[in-house]
Amino acid sequence: MLGKNPEKKPELFRPMLVDFIDHEHELVLLSEKIDWNYFEKEFSPLYSKVGNPSHPIRFMVGCL
Repeated sequence: MLGKNPEKKPELFRPMLVDFIDHEHELVLLSEKIDWNYFEKEFSPLYSKVGNPSHPIRFMVGCL
């Protein structure tokens, strides 16, 4: 079963990752150039409709 992307909710004592990462870092710039919707559209049909939720597609593609 296709897992959903978790919502990014701010926490009281934990800063968000986007608040302290370097937005000029190569990996951040690369992630902004990737068309993530393309991967969502292409890989979604490969997931089952039943069972435990999977990891988000963006996470799986990003690991590769």
